[in-house]
Amino acid sequence: MNTLNYKALFVRTGLLVFIRAIGIYLLMTIPALGVPVMYLISGSYVISFGWIAAAIFLLVLLFLQRIQTAGPVKTVLLYAAVPAAVAVAFQMMEVLGVEHNIWQSGLFLIFPGAAVVSGWLSLVISKRSIKKLFGPVNSGYYTTTGNQDIFSDNTPVNNAS
Repeated sequence: MNTLNYKALFVRTGLLVFIRAIGIYLLMTIPALGVPVMYLISGSYVISFGWIAAAIFLLVLLFLQRIQTAGPVKTVLLYAAVPAAVAVAFQMMEVLGVEHNIWQSGLFLIFPGAAVVSGWLSLVISKRSIKKLFGPVNSGYYTTTGNQDIFSDNTPVNNAS
């Protein structure tokens, strides 16, 4: 995969995870339709402040993509980034003056919990794309130029001992 395709996959995967998480969140909070105003406010907050969580998630994804560590460690760190990103976005509601004492809102704390679960579900659905991002970047140089890949094991074996 060349570098431009890799960058496009990176942005596409990050945005798909975010958009899918919003959809899952809106489906998970349908029981809040018992009070339609609460559902509409919750949905508008997710759309408005979810971009903060998406930006944090993309930064963590970029960082994890660049570090040299095992795939399972990256996956665990990516799943841990979801609650952190949601918490920062939730706190931004108070910082920007939309809500007051946001962390003492009682039962309404279930909404950021639903956002975390929807983010995790979206990551599970996007597992294959994320594994492609964490895999080695193959530029395709050796296959397009006809040169033999120096890292492949295509060397003849001499069994005459």
